[in-house]
Amino acid sequence: MQYMKNQSGNTLLITLIILIVFSILGLSLMSLSISGLTKNEIRQDNVRSEDLSEKGIDRITQQINSELTQKIDESNGLTRTNFINILNSTINKYKCTTGSPITDSSGKTGTYKTCIKEVKPTYEKGNPAVENELRKLIVFESHGISGNSTKTMTTEIEIGAESAPETLKYAVGTNINTKDGIQNGEGNLYMHGGVSVKGDFKVDGNIITRDRGYAYLNGEQWISSILPESIPTDGVPNSKIVLGKNFYTFNSNLSYSSHIANNNFSNSSYKKETDIKQLFREGSSPKIIIREPVISPIGITDQRANFYLSNGERFSTGLNSKKIANVNKPNSKVIPTYTERECTRWFIICVEYKNVEKEDATFEMTGNNTFEQLSTIGSLEIENSNSTFKKGLYVGGNLQIGNNNTTYNPSNYSPITLDGPVYVKGNVNIQGANLKSNVLLYVEGDVNIQYSTINGKSLADKKEGSLIIFAKGQIKISNNSVNQDTPSQIKGFFYTEEDLEIFGVGSNIRIEGGISARRIVLNAIRGRASDSSFSGSQRITSNSHFEGVAGQRSRQSRLQIIYDQDIIETFSNLKQPEPIIYKVEPPIVKEREI
Repeated sequence: MQYMKNQSGNTLLITLIILIVFSILGLSLMSLSISGLTKNEIRQDNVRSEDLSEKGIDRITQQINSELTQKIDESNGLTRTNFINILNSTINKYKCTTGSPITDSSGKTGTYKTCIKEVKPTYEKGNPAVENELRKLIVFESHGISGNSTKTMTTEIEIGAESAPETLKYAVGTNINTKDGIQNGEGNLYMHGGVSVKGDFKVDGNIITRDRGYAYLNGEQWISSILPESIPTDGVPNSKIVLGKNFYTFNSNLSYSSHIANNNFSNSSYKKETDIKQLFREGSSPKIIIREPVISPIGITDQRANFYLSNGERFSTGLNSKKIANVNKPNSKVIPTYTERECTRWFIICVEYKNVEKEDATFEMTGNNTFEQLSTIGSLEIENSNSTFKKGLYVGGNLQIGNNNTTYNPSNYSPITLDGPVYVKGNVNIQGANLKSNVLLYVEGDVNIQYSTINGKSLADKKEGSLIIFAKGQIKISNNSVNQDTPSQIKGFFYTEEDLEIFGVGSNIRIEGGISARRIVLNAIRGRASDSSFSGSQRITSNSHFEGVAGQRSRQSRLQIIYDQDIIETFSNLKQPEPIIYKVEPPIVKEREI
């Protein structure tokens, strides 16, 4: 009996101990769970407050960018002055000190409050001394609040208008503008034969290539070559192609004019490829980026008012002379005139002679000249000249640069150096010129470049100028260094609202800059060209012989386009102080800190 009582006491004691142990463990687990829940809540609040602060940054930048975009008329744009005023007033609305922050307290997870803490200037690319007033580096401060957690995010974002047209960002670019309807071949890039491009592409339409170059030599000739090549710029693993539509190859000797005006590539003459590598020389194809076409108009005719002088210093070139030679007027806005002696007749008898001052003429410019601004009603011919137009040259007719020589020997060309922005109401013909330029050229008509060399003018800090052409009419580049082993050096960027056509079959051309047009046609082979037979050559006509295909594989292209990364800086330095703004660039995040 005593044993049983002891057993019962022990059992009770053990039960009590177990209850106490489990109670302690339970309380500990409850404490840990409550602590964990609290910590989880704190962590959740931290994450939410950080997300909210970032959400505030995203909203305020989108709102500012949207307000700026809505202020720009898509057709007419905004003047530089108006855009700067709108940019500054928009920024002032959201300053932390004087404006109204962006807030949102409607969310279930918390609130945010975002404003502009500081506004910093930006500077022109490559020129830190010149402020770019079209863009601002904005320091945003955003407070995200969730529960007991507050996170403050400081972000630097660059906002404003495009510093340069998108067309200047590519070695080769084609453009589609649907406002005037789709024209024949619009947006397409045709690359016939061994063209070489170093840099990126933008093709709003289709890209079509072939392993034959085209030339008109006693009839249409498709000359055996190899496929084009795409080379990345220095330090970049791959070149890129922003492509709007499809890519094709073809093998038939098509009618050239019909082929380049084609918008339908579904017939049997063309093959739609599924791999971009099929369009380029082995190992040299670009990486495809698909996106909708982006319209980035230049607004060529909008620039006319910045150049044309209705009033200015009238400068007479003399009696019966139309030559502008060795004129130094660096602080004058000049309108050239000439004097013509006219006779007042009574029947057939001259009763009075008088001198009449006239403006409408074809003036000839030679020698060393410097103007603040020069404006002619008529045409202008420039030969054997070193001329500077600090704030611009306006030509009311056509502009001829060079002596019109048609030989292939550059020693026969006219030495010309030009510096400054230029507007031409008519056509531009660069022929027979050894041109050194630092020129931004707006042209309402066509541009023809042949029998010339074009290099950049030497500038300060060992930099080099360029020739940037924005034309409404067609641009054609041909007959430069024909049958020569050394290419004509052309440093420039060429843009047209119409078609651009370049020949590098007999010609040998190296463009350092880029090209952009509604439609681009590039024709080339690689290697040598001659009017007589040579080892390994292919005969096209009795006096037209070209490198055979085997030799072309190891030789340079006779049409090289190499993107110049300084072209945007050149544009920024040459553009007029009152350009038309058409586009707001997406915000660019520079720095972010929590």
